[in-house]
Amino acid sequence: MTELIQTPSAIATSLQIINARIPHYPGLQQIHLDADRTICRISPMDADCNRKATVLDVEGDWISLGGVDLQINGALGLAFTDLHAEHQVMLQEICEFLWQQGVDAFLPTLVTTSVINFRRSLAVIAEFMQQQQQNNPAQQAVILGVHLE
Repeated sequence: MTELIQTPSAIATSLQIINARIPHYPGLQQIHLDADRTICRISPMDADCNRKATVLDVEGDWISLGGVDLQINGALGLAFTDLHAEHQVMLQEICEFLWQQGVDAFLPTLVTTSVINFRRSLAVIAEFMQQQQQNNPAQQAVILGVHLE
């Protein structure tokens, strides 16, 4: 069971994740995050720790970057082949939902359909991708492109 250990100070400015297994790192590691929750450093468990940090012991569990979903047909009741201009808000909700599930980026899949549906869905996705690039969103999966079947 993962345990969060609070430091004596009332407000910790940083977080330290300890006893973590990380792909391509040997043994257990500790991950140091700053106040903005940006990773500052990854070091072996035998290295010095930050005594002022809040500590999260993951007890040997694996920690990795978010996934990239290369083929997803839809989410939250919406098939990507059925996209219309009014689905921009729903695409935003899907991106937030996927991020909460551990997906950092994805390729919406358009299954075999009519040319009209392909064009309409591609236009909606292209517009949404442009908005994502301009807004540089946090805490949502990013659309990388489209998977056509």
